[in-house]
Amino acid sequence: MPELQIDGNTIHYEEHGEAGSPPLVLVHGLYGEAAGLAPIAQRLARRFRVIAPDALGHGLSSHPAEFGIEDQGRALTGLIAALGYDKAAILGISMGSYLAAQAAILEPARISGLVLVVPKTHGLTSSIATYAARKGVDLTTATPEETTAFLAEVLWSPHTSQERRDEILAAQLAAQRVVLTPEERAAIDRSLRGFDLRPGLATITAPTLVVSGRADGLNPPEAGQEVARAIPGARFEVYEHSGHQLASEEPDRLVEDVEEFLQGRAVREARETAEEPAEHQ
Repeated sequence: MPELQIDGNTIHYEEHGEAGSPPLVLVHGLYGEAAGLAPIAQRLARRFRVIAPDALGHGLSSHPAEFGIEDQGRALTGLIAALGYDKAAILGISMGSYLAAQAAILEPARISGLVLVVPKTHGLTSSIATYAARKGVDLTTATPEETTAFLAEVLWSPHTSQERRDEILAAQLAAQRVVLTPEERAAIDRSLRGFDLRPGLATITAPTLVVSGRADGLNPPEAGQEVARAIPGARFEVYEHSGHQLASEEPDRLVEDVEEFLQGRAVREARETAEEPAEHQ
């Protein structure tokens, strides 16, 4: 797994797909890792050069004692630049959607397209920490298995069978390389404390697709719709058979929508550009 030094931090990342394909940065969710997104990254690699980093505080990237969402955004734009791209699309899932939106706010010209999956605009902390606090549960000492069991009622759509849930969770756990300590989880939670993307969302210039799961109990469709309304021209979709695990519950539809949105738009824009001189003759 390659790595780069960005703003004094090590960022590990994985790559999938042909080097000459359009770049797409794929950002995981809270407490996750790039390796856990391998199944969807491999599907997307049919059309894109997928770059999947471990976010700050996660996986094999640096684990600073203190960092914030703007540091995460700069790490993403820095990664795009360091890899030699003038711009790239970003697809962020859950926490990854906050980081992707932050990157697009910090450097609008660096982002060619934006896909925000199960997002929200702001929060006192992460959605998981908020839910745990409401239920009186301390997740800092919980194992990954205990955390997923506790979150079952807000993660999944009732359309996803228990067999499929078990299969998804087993694959995610098998891909995990780094078990976060309670202190590391606490640092991640602090990095999201009081984050608020609302003041900057209107400055995003990238074509944006926002996707929510109908049964998402952490970031419900209303939260996704708020994001979409704040970003100029954003398209909003609700997946009726998904919860917060949308990227695993309906991966084929998500990949098809991403391909159509990012590549279909690129093809249309190229066609319009090619036809422009003829229109002015």
